Amino acid sequence: MSNPLLISSLLILMLIHPAVSQDYDFEIPEEEKEAAIAFSGNLDAKWGVLKSQKESPLYRMNFFSTEQDASYLSQYRLDLYLNGECRHKQVGFSVKTFYQYTKEGPIDPTFFELQGSLNLTPRLSAGLGKRRYFWGKGYAFNPVGYVNTEKDPENPDLTLAGIVSGFINYNKSYESNWLQNLSLSCVIMPPEAEINDKFARADHTGIALKLYLLLRNIDIDVMMFQRQGEPQRYGLDFSTNVRTNLEIHGEVSYDKDDTKTFIEQDAIQQKQTDGASYLFGIRYLTNLNTTIIAEYYHDNRGLSESEFRDLLGFLRDRVASGDSEIVTQTRIDFTSRFQTRTFMRDYLYVKVSQPEPFSWLYSSIGAFTIYNLDDNSFTLSAQLGYKPFTNFEFLLWPTVLSGDDNSEYGSRQLEGKVEMWLRWFF
Repeated sequence: MSNPLLISSLLILMLIHPAVSQDYDFEIPEEEKEAAIAFSGNLDAKWGVLKSQKESPLYRMNFFSTEQDASYLSQYRLDLYLNGECRHKQVGFSVKTFYQYTKEGPIDPTFFELQGSLNLTPRLSAGLGKRRYFWGKGYAFNPVGYVNTEKDPENPDLTLAGIVSGFINYNKSYESNWLQNLSLSCVIMPPEAEINDKFARADHTGIALKLYLLLRNIDIDVMMFQRQGEPQRYGLDFSTNVRTNLEIHGEVSYDKDDTKTFIEQDAIQQKQTDGASYLFGIRYLTNLNTTIIAEYYHDNRGLSESEFRDLLGFLRDRVASGDSEIVTQTRIDFTSRFQTRTFMRDYLYVKVSQPEPFSWLYSSIGAFTIYNLDDNSFTLSAQLGYKPFTNFEFLLWPTVLSGDDNSEYGSRQLEGKVEMWLRWFF
């Protein structure tokens, strides 16, 4: 796997050759149709009240250079999503943009997706551009999401930006009692420009492969990822319905030469480590139409309880120095080297949702928790939704965080928050 460009080129030739040399499907051309163009989007108005935890080292580090001393903060923003899609015959083009308004000033669009695709044959498709991928079966976590943007487990349904890539996908169905479907995907990821902001090293191109099999109603994916300078990753996931109302799913990823970041000798250190991260979960629908999602997640790169305490002690010492340059550099190092939604190793995620409770029309309620099994801290959220009109939704979303001062959720810069969303779809 030393040359991802050579491997991907051979894979594309293998897929295209049988499609070109063996498929002779002669069909009467359909009547010419105009291109199908569709636009959609939504506008979210969000207002939140946040309870500060002023003794948190994260709070003191982030607000060090300000005179902020309020126990409660508020936050208001407008999020606008605009989507467009055009398809004509075998050619497709899609764009998904995001705008956020928080205060007066220029608002630049962020492209979550900007891609073109082509159906080469009924079984073979390809595309190029900025695209979102959804690898893995987990709801809140995806250890095998090698080409995904990392989810926020506190809001897994949040729309996120994709990655710049090219892909080719081959799909075939079978009339068999064992194998019903097979799909092979290749994703090629060019490196980010770093030389004069225009050029990049070609040998830093990444490649990800995925083989999908539908075996006797069991969805199985086998995948790998490789890019020079990053760990090699090999993954497997599955999902199946053991009963009509009970689904089970799982993921496991083995990472070779991965990097673990920790504190040692009063400094940020890194070391290479091999090991597996994995997830196992269920989705259950009760007779009362209540949906329950439960997942256990283990992160091989996560900190132990003592290692996390060392991290908090490191941050407290830097803030206590009173030196703005030291605190600023610590904040930069912390943000760049601890790029993760979860700091520790073992988590339990549980979500319960119920549409139209107590026969309340157009409403829904739900609650979820993320429980840190290493230090017994947790976050707990409730959600109340109401849709009084078509394409309009109101959402009330309170959250509390609990744990001792040296725990993950107990040391966050917020003790809790209440958010109100008004959403308009068009």
